[in-house]
Amino acid sequence: MTDQTPSTPARARSLPLRGTPNEGVTDWPNTPSSDPAAEKVRRLAHQLAVVMQERNLSARAVARMAGIGIGTVQVIQHGNRWPDSRAVARLEVALDTALWPSHESGN
Repeated sequence: MTDQTPSTPARARSLPLRGTPNEGVTDWPNTPSSDPAAEKVRRLAHQLAVVMQERNLSARAVARMAGIGIGTVQVIQHGNRWPDSRAVARLEVALDTALWPSHESGN
């Protein structure tokens, strides 16, 4: 191969890009989302905020405890990005509490 070899064109995206979880929610994470998937993330962010407030923990302290970056904690708190399952699992282990909403009772 040479530098002049044409590259393979990028594959066309078959699904539309999805907005952020907080899209269309004016008071994140206190106001429910109409998107069922985003609502799960909102409830996660809300539960994280409750635990942090009850234990008087900063985002930096939670990140340190979970072994993740503070930016990861902040994007979950603010709903700016879809959370990574590994980050959620690490938060749950570090805080010794369930953060992800259960599937029981339509939750």
